[in-house]
Amino acid sequence: MMGKTEISRDRCFYPDTFEVNAVDGYGESISQPGFETLSSLVQEHFQVDEALIEYGVATFYLKQPQETKQPFIRLLDRLDEMGMVAFLRRINGKLVLKVFPKPPHKPSNTLINWLLLLATVATTFITGFIMASNLASIGGSIDPIIGGISFTMAIMAIFGMHEMGHKLTANKNRIEATAPYFIPGPPLPIWIGTFGAVIIQKSLPRNRDALFDIGVSGPIIGFAAATIVSIIGSIISVPALPTEEAAYLPAPPIIVLITSALHNLGVAPSPPPGYVLYMHPIELAGWVGMLVTAINLLPAATLDGGHIARAMFGDRARSILAAISLLLLAITGFWLMAFFVLFLSFQKHPGALDDVSEISKGRKIMALMLCVVFILSFPFLS
Repeated sequence: MMGKTEISRDRCFYPDTFEVNAVDGYGESISQPGFETLSSLVQEHFQVDEALIEYGVATFYLKQPQETKQPFIRLLDRLDEMGMVAFLRRINGKLVLKVFPKPPHKPSNTLINWLLLLATVATTFITGFIMASNLASIGGSIDPIIGGISFTMAIMAIFGMHEMGHKLTANKNRIEATAPYFIPGPPLPIWIGTFGAVIIQKSLPRNRDALFDIGVSGPIIGFAAATIVSIIGSIISVPALPTEEAAYLPAPPIIVLITSALHNLGVAPSPPPGYVLYMHPIELAGWVGMLVTAINLLPAATLDGGHIARAMFGDRARSILAAISLLLLAITGFWLMAFFVLFLSFQKHPGALDDVSEISKGRKIMALMLCVVFILSFPFLS
């Protein structure tokens, strides 16, 4: 669940099944006067071919072609005042607009967020403490308590900034979303003390632009944070005696570039004779941050890259992109992550409320930049 953004499976928020949900205890069928009010409102914003009530849901077949992005946003604003929401889909070549009552959302219990945060602080501190203790035992000049604190601060900063990127973007786009949930995990030698963090979206993005922005905000901010942390960690690498028990991690290209640049500038330390350089706990946090950024950018399921791919290509390409992601993880040896992505791929991505309008050209250009970020952050090199 590292850095992942989830979309809640609230009833009536799956457009493929909304006819059933609308009459399955969610709400009463719309009345004729209510339908006429909605018809007038919809016709203020769209050219309508046919208006009818299907399975108790106000349904409008729109004329084609016509501009949909801005009219749909204006319609949502009006519907929001009435406690309603709309979906816009292309079904069997037809442009279909359906209007529902807004689904209720249970308020979040922030106590859970705080408890998980404290638990994650504890497990990450233990990881940093164990790592620093191991370095100290082979001659590294590092205090285990400082190592534990520094690893916790670094890893929590990366994950926290990643998720706050999502949260702030959700707020900007009027998407209901929870505060971040940090997920504790086993400390070393089993794991690194955390499985990342996640926010839960309780409503869908208004259009594909907003869905794209939700997906891109976390990885971009997380990548920037991981880069800063990696620079700091490289500068304070720990000289210690070589040992056969040391683990070697494949280096993402960005970390190779950072390390090379710092050594050329004379900023990174050089080990004394007979010693080698080991990763400081802060540098390990940077490496984890890069890996999480890369995994999240995979165009699969409800990962951040899945949101981006869904916004750009729609639902048809989902299976193909997920298969490519799984293949990449498998051939690079990240089997655990491959099983995680495979599990997520069985979840249906709900898309945006307006799943018809194309994303802006600027966002398409940004998608190319994200490909560069992915290449820089994925640990291809051994």
